[in-house]
Amino acid sequence: MTDEEREIIRNQITRQIVVVNKSIETLSELISGEVQSDANDWFTSKEANPSKEINEMALAKAKQKLVVLKNVLTRVDSPGYGICINCGRPIPFERLKALPAATRCMSCG
Repeated sequence: MTDEEREIIRNQITRQIVVVNKSIETLSELISGEVQSDANDWFTSKEANPSKEINEMALAKAKQKLVVLKNVLTRVDSPGYGICINCGRPIPFERLKALPAATRCMSCG
């Protein structure tokens, strides 16, 4: 992989991190707002407010994605980045561009 390709992937990951951070912020605000609006409601179980549960699951998923993206960003410059962990062949740049966290080539799945 060339330095230019690594830079493209690094920039893409950085942009994705910004988007995920904004999603985390928005979801946190939604959950916080839902908690406040339900504070005086006598029926505040998760069954009564499925959108809160959905937002909490989305927030957890976004936080996981953020961890993955940050980990990949630290690995982009390592010698093993872009090498299939299964067969040892280079992972095509287009695959890494689409899935920067990919650790296997298309053949290895």
